[in-house]
Order: sequence, then C-alpha cells, then structure tokens
Amino acid sequence: MLEGIRLERGAVSSHSHASLIDIKRWNGIEGDLFDSLLVYQNVPTASSKVRPVDQPNKMFSTDHTLEIIVTPAAAGLSCCALYKPSAIPRDQARWMLEEFDFTLSQICCNKSGGMAVSELWTMSPAQTTLVRAASSGPEVALPFGLLHHAFEALAKARPHARAVEIQDRWLSYGELDALANSVASDLAHLGVCVGSRVAVIMDRCLEFPIGLLAALKVGAAMMPLDVGFPAARLAFMVADAGVCAVVTTRRFRQTIVDLKLAVDVVTIDAATPKSEFVPSACHMATKLDEAYIVYTSGSTGKPKGVPVLHHSAVNSMERFGGILEIKEDSRVFQLMAIGFDGFQADMWESLSYGATLVMRSEDDLSALSTASNLTCTPTALSLLGDPNQYPQLKVVAVAGEACPVALKDLWAPRVKLFNLYGPSECAIMTHGSRLSLTESIAIGSVLPNVHCYVLDDNHRQVPFGILGEFYLSGICVSPGYINLPEMTEDRFLVDPFGHGRMYKTGDLGRLLPNGQFEIAGRQDSQVKLKGYRIELDEVANAMMQHLSVKSAAAIVKDKTHLVGYFTPAHVNVDALRQCVADQLPVYMVPAVWVGLDDMPQNSNGKIDVKVLQSMDVSVDVETLETDVELKMATVWANVLGVNVSEIGRQSSFFALGGDSLSVVKVVRACRDIGLRISVGQLVKSGTLQRSASIAKLICAPTEEAQNPTKSNSKEGSIDRVETNPRQSMYDMKQPSSKVACKSHLLLGMDTSVIAPAF
Repeated sequence: MLEGIRLERGAVSSHSHASLIDIKRWNGIEGDLFDSLLVYQNVPTASSKVRPVDQPNKMFSTDHTLEIIVTPAAAGLSCCALYKPSAIPRDQARWMLEEFDFTLSQICCNKSGGMAVSELWTMSPAQTTLVRAASSGPEVALPFGLLHHAFEALAKARPHARAVEIQDRWLSYGELDALANSVASDLAHLGVCVGSRVAVIMDRCLEFPIGLLAALKVGAAMMPLDVGFPAARLAFMVADAGVCAVVTTRRFRQTIVDLKLAVDVVTIDAATPKSEFVPSACHMATKLDEAYIVYTSGSTGKPKGVPVLHHSAVNSMERFGGILEIKEDSRVFQLMAIGFDGFQADMWESLSYGATLVMRSEDDLSALSTASNLTCTPTALSLLGDPNQYPQLKVVAVAGEACPVALKDLWAPRVKLFNLYGPSECAIMTHGSRLSLTESIAIGSVLPNVHCYVLDDNHRQVPFGILGEFYLSGICVSPGYINLPEMTEDRFLVDPFGHGRMYKTGDLGRLLPNGQFEIAGRQDSQVKLKGYRIELDEVANAMMQHLSVKSAAAIVKDKTHLVGYFTPAHVNVDALRQCVADQLPVYMVPAVWVGLDDMPQNSNGKIDVKVLQSMDVSVDVETLETDVELKMATVWANVLGVNVSEIGRQSSFFALGGDSLSVVKVVRACRDIGLRISVGQLVKSGTLQRSASIAKLICAPTEEAQNPTKSNSKEGSIDRVETNPRQSMYDMKQPSSKVACKSHLLLGMDTSVIAPAF
C-alpha cells in the first residue's frame, strides 16, 4: 500500500501546481471536493499521555466535518478525531475513531504485504457484535396461525361488540362473522379453496371487510381493489393475479360484468346471512399460504402484485396492534385508500384486538372526532389542522413518508405519536418508534422475528451511523412479485447472514449507536446535478427540520437547478434556506424555493411528485443594488471564473463553486479594492447580500490593485514571496467549532513490512 502511494505521488507531482479551485472548475464541480481530512504530524511529543476526550482543540480550525490527526507517541501512534457535533453524534465519532484504530492495526499486523484495500473494510469485533445484535428482533411465537383467527375467536367471545361502522351503519363481531361465512359458502360452491385468489372490488362500504373475511375463510388469498380504479387497471390486476372470483355489491355488479374478466362474480347482501359455511380440508390454509395480495406502482408503468403470507401478516398486525395500544374500547379511524395495504393494517390491527373499525365515507371526516386511533401519511395528517379538533384521539401513527419536525412538534404534546416503517413486500410494517419532543425522528428498532441489515454495495454491514441500504429478512418477506421473475430475482435475495431470504428495499438509512434505525431517503431518488450526487429525500428531510414546515419535497428542474417545495406557503424562505444550509453541503441546498398552501397528494396519500414536476418554476437572479454588492460580485466572478451576470443578491458563494481556499483569495481581493471582510464572516454570511452588508469600506484600493501591471519594487530589492492560500488559512486564528476525541495506539508495528516502500 505504501509503495503504491509513493509511486502515485511521484506520478502526480507534475500537476501539483493545480489548485482545488482549478480542478473543480475544469470538471464542472461546485462546493468542496471533500469534507474529511487526515493529518499526520511528524513532530516529537513530550508525553504519550492521552488528552481528555471531548475537549475543544485549538490547533485546527478548518471547515471539515471530520478530521483525524495522527502524531507519534512514546510507543506507537496517538490519534485524535475532530468532528462537528452538529453533523456527527459523539457516540458515532467514538466508533469512527475505533474503526480507524482497527484499520491501522490490520495494516501494521499484516506481514504478507499483499493486503487489498477491500480487505480492510471490516468492522472491529466489538462493533460487529453490537451491530448484528441491533439488526435482529427477538424470536417469539405467534399467537395465531392465520390472519383471521384472532377475529374469529373474538366473534365467539364478544359477538355483540361493535366491529365495523360507517356513518349510521354498523356490524357487530358476530354479525360480521356470520355474513362472511355466508359469502364464504358461495365462494366454496364455486370451487374457491386454498391456492385460489379472490378480488374484492367495491367502494368504501360496510360490505368491503365482509368480502375480505370470506376469501380468507375458504383458504383463498384476498385482493382488495377500489372500484374507482381505471377499468384497464382493474382488468390488468385481476388477470395478472389469476383471480378466480370477484366479490362485489349489487351496485357495482354490472361494472364488474362490463370489465369482461371471465371470472365468477359473487354479490354480497349485507342485510341477512343466506347460509352457513362448513369448511372442508381444501379450505384449511396454513401459515405459509397467501393471506392477501396488494398491487403497488411499478417502474415499468404497470402495477406489480405482492403476495403476503399468513405468518407475515400475523406478525405485523399483532405486534403493531399492541405497540399502538389498540384495545377493546378503541375506535380505529380508517383513513387510507381501501385498495392499498394501509387499509389491511387498519382493519386487522382493529379486528384482532376487539376494537371498532371506523370507516370514513368518501368525503366525510366527521367521524374522526369520535376516534381514538389513527394511522395515515404525514402529508394527510398535516391537512387535518389543529389536533385539538379531535378530543377523543389518543394515538396517532404516521407511515409511508418522512415525518416533518413541525408535524411532530404539533402532535406529540397532544397524542401518543408513533413513526412506522415497512414496505409492502414485508407485510407493511417492520419498525416502529414513539416520537417525543426531545429526540430526533427515527423509525425505532426492528420488529420481533424480523432482521434489518444496513448494507453497502457489496452486501456488507456498515458501522453505526454510516449510510447504507436497508435489507429486510425473516418471516416478513414476501415470496416475490407475481409474474415478474427477473424483478423478483433482483429484489429478493439469499440472506448472507443465514435467515432465509432478504428483500432489497431501495431505502437508504443508518443504524444509530442507540440501536434505533433512521431513514434517509430512497436510492431511486438519487440524482446527479453539476457533478454531485444528491439524495432528494435527504433534502426534503432537511427542510422538514424547520419548525414551521409541515411537508416538503425536492426535485430537479430542467437538469439545471434544485427546487424545494414546502407547506405552508408563508414559511420564511431565508430562515428555511439557512435551516437546510446548517444540515447539508451547499450543493444540496435548493436554488429555488416554492411555497404551497397544500402539497399535492396521490391516491395513496403521499406527495405527488409528478404534479410538482409539471409546475412552472422560474429561476430569477435578484439584481444587485449597492456599489458594495457590485464590487463583491465582481470579486466572486474573478475568483470563481463565472460571469458576474450569474450572481445575484441571494447567490451562495459555495453554490457557485467556492471552497475554503477560494475564500482566502476573495478576502485578499476584497482588501485590494478597499473592502474588509474576514474568512469567518464570508463563510458564515451565506449570500452575496449578507457578505456585502458585513464588508467594511477601508482605505482606497491599493496601487497594485488599480494598476496590476505596474511594479513598485526598487532596483536591487528582493521580491517578497507571498504565502499560498492554504498557508494563509492556517495563519488565521479562527476559533474551533469542533470537538476532539483522542485515542492512544500501541500498534506493535513491524518495520520490516514497510521498509521496502522507502
């Protein structure tokens, strides 16, 4: 490794004159090239005593997120990690330093001389043990074998308790069970049994759960579909799933017939049960049979079917019904679309715990004022307004999107607020966490009987706090997509940690040192803009840390600029911009901000990105107003090599391509034209307008600045050698904003291994 470094250093030495600014300009890159730094100080030390951990370090004051300083000690090396507490939690910084120690030990203890860099990518034994423990939920037995068994037990124990209601109609547990048995009898006479698939197609009505229960009772898989879906979409899903029968109401029977589906149609009569159902052996499903099928949006433009097995559904519904404190006297409000798996969660969490499922009518939310429990997307929750309007509401859960801080702060003091996570391919829910005012937003720990791995591109677990992709394993995992073998092979993989199969979620996140998981966005939301890879969900999440923002989204318009959308529209843009800039690199701060009264939603209650993409957005450069602003803009343009017409009052120096070295050049150039501004002031100012307002007019411009070709050196005098920008930057005594963690290493280095490299 050292030999390779020596050879590479010699090869690039001829280009050492090229500055970072030039390199970025040649490659069309904005912002800093890196945010970490390794410093080796080959200076003698008076003592090998370790400095206290977490004490401010006065030696360095650069703007890197993480710096590791290595110095020789009496025996071995001493390592100090400087980090920004706003970007890296203390526990994570400690683990990062330990991993650095472990990597150095691996290098120094290797005597073969042939270690590849990839071999160094292994976590320390201590961290490996903790990460693997946090990645697996406890193994527990399931209380019931099939999804509907808990309901059937309650129907016998509490037949008169109210099970489901909509407006002024309702059914008791006993009535719902009897009606479902009647429809199940009709299905059985048609030959429906284990292995069959039954579509339940109707609107939001009292008959909907009857049809779903009936399908399960004959051992079939139920497939809930909204009759309001386009006819072509309904026909595709029914044909794709190989449905053998459709359950509907009298009102929609002709609609189903008009689809020409070539399947049997059963009509529900909710007035009175027609017949009893006596199951036979062919109707006895097992925990490994399909419980339901849900269709989700597909990348090909056609929806893809996801079958969920009974034991997967039981594990999710039973566990989260308990987490969300659903009891026999609970009233669970059903807000989500009936054709999606969110409806399944509401229905089975309610009916498995003896609660009442309160179904809303299509355009009436008045029943929410009587509900005790609610699960919905953050976007939908933000539209409900003041929590005090719903005095009976005790528990609220959000799922499907990232939860904004403002929404958490609004609802957490009023109700028990939970954040849920889980894809359709893993039975809807795999994580859950109660949100509090004092803690950051996370999705909690993993559910029992479920494993969640945060992996890199080579399917290796990453350390605490490091971004990776979520892979889910355990009994939650679906068998795969219907009639999509290639996609199934790509997304459903062999679990390398020995728990069967695992699902590649496409969600990016990290495992925190406290054992909680955190979502950072979608892998497919990653875009490339001006040479940088940007996670759009990460930008939206940063926007939602502003205390007034209720919902947010980020998109790239015309492949040229990043646009941030937010609600409500009256949020102060300057404050929001600063909030995002405090969390993200400058290239991830939107150039355009659009406030909306309401965020557009799709049929699943999530933000409709397609509508945002269709909105007309213009990028305006705010005209410079003062002489100082014009001078400052001219300096920026000269240093950064951009046209001064591209610079407006709200332009960011770093967004235009500036970095820590070009900051020093700007400070010098400003001094030469009679403006005084410090490095720290320029870095913190954010925009040209603020930089200009901070800058002080001093003496007249120097003669050299006015006449750059004129020399004022005297004959025979010695020319003064200017320090380079990096030297100047270290000469400036700026207070440190970092915290230090130090470690003392006794590496036992074998010098015979590295001697040939010199």
